[in-house]
Amino acid sequence: MECLWLSGLAAGLPAVHFARAGYTAGAKERAEGIGLALFALDASGAARPVSGAAGELVRGAGGGA
Repeated sequence: MECLWLSGLAAGLPAVHFARAGYTAGAKERAEGIGLALFALDASGAARPVSGAAGELVRGAGGGA
């Protein structure tokens, strides 16, 4: 997670991760700690925000999560 987060930080962009299988409690906790946006994909491919940073991205884009 830290490598993904640092890549986004270096590029001046938010780091985002998508997963179909979900995330462990530890992964979610770490993502919250570093501000990494986590999204879970459902069977149709729709993304649902899992972390606070993901929710902020959706709200900022007018998605109203």
